[in-house]
Amino acid sequence: MLKEKEIVDIVKKYLKDRGYVIKNPEKTVNDHGCDIITETHKKWRKNYYIEAKGEGIGKNEHPTKNNAFWTLFGQTLSRMDIKGNDPKKGRIYAIAIPAKWEELYKNKISKMVYGWRLLKLKVFLVDDSQNVKEVSYGYFLKNKINN
Repeated sequence: MLKEKEIVDIVKKYLKDRGYVIKNPEKTVNDHGCDIITETHKKWRKNYYIEAKGEGIGKNEHPTKNNAFWTLFGQTLSRMDIKGNDPKKGRIYAIAIPAKWEELYKNKISKMVYGWRLLKLKVFLVDDSQNVKEVSYGYFLKNKINN
């Protein structure tokens, strides 16, 4: 079971290994703001603003995944500036979640294709072996509406 802090730590390591510098300090329980913010990468001229969610404790995991989905979007939207994920701008908004949530998220996203295209969120899928799969927003739209 991957808790939020573990996902944050794994994604931070993943980004550091790719030359990113983490800008924000470790958050405590009452801290607000993005879970991970990077400085602008020297080569790619991009920086990340990432919200993370981890697995909850308890028998009924589905509500945790469902609530995390909507919470991630609300938190991410509240932190976006006027241009959002404009490809010409250096700011990349992303979410980091347990890889085992992938299918549930694909199902939910299939019901919000146009909104997902507008948000253009990157997604970091983290598995129990601490592997990270970084995918673009289009990954979740494969085999969906092409309009």
